[in-house]
Amino acid sequence: MLAELLDIFFPPVCPLCEGGIAEGLFCKACSEGLSSQKILGPKCGVCGTPFVSASSPDHTCGVCQTQKMPFVNFRSALAYNGAVVEAIHSFKYGGKVILGRPLGQLLAESINLPVTPDLIIPVPLHKKRLRTRGFNQALLLAREVSRRLGARVDYTNLKRLKNTAQQVKLKTDERRENVKGAFALKRPGDVKGRAVLLIDDVYTTGATMMECSKVLKKAGAEVHALTLARTVKV
Repeated sequence: MLAELLDIFFPPVCPLCEGGIAEGLFCKACSEGLSSQKILGPKCGVCGTPFVSASSPDHTCGVCQTQKMPFVNFRSALAYNGAVVEAIHSFKYGGKVILGRPLGQLLAESINLPVTPDLIIPVPLHKKRLRTRGFNQALLLAREVSRRLGARVDYTNLKRLKNTAQQVKLKTDERRENVKGAFALKRPGDVKGRAVLLIDDVYTTGATMMECSKVLKKAGAEVHALTLARTVKV
């Protein structure tokens, strides 16, 4: 009853465009824009790279056939295009923290893991960048995934040792070098023998997620990786 009264006097608005909402997390236009970028398949069964041909089944891509990945599997909910770019930029750089919950719910709804993780670990920000931004977007997403899976979020173990340059400004090789040795675990024993779900907002070249996964795997974790979005080559 109270919720119905609040909707009358304070009608819900879309957290992205601030237009009216009839139902769901976003208004109809924003919801359709985000839904149009869902990664449904076919894709690589290891790294989650979508394949161009829609007729082929899921299979292992050429890269994962020749290289040993530090994670068991990697998935992304959305292609980093169109409305998804606008949403993530508003969330991450525009300070629209309110977007953390609906975007996190979109991510949580996309999950299809072979195991239930023991721990959920968000990719950390360096303390200087955290003070500047005011929040860690990966942590906000991880909390929504935690609500769905019932797994605990551990945001104090994996630490970013270096205040690295922003990856968006760098080329592929520069990104890998930029994050090399940038992460460490405070308590390696906490992840040994455990299934860990590593979460971040965007996968571009994979340099950050690969480096974090290597640190976790070296400590004995079984790593599963998840991002809200990823760049898709066409």
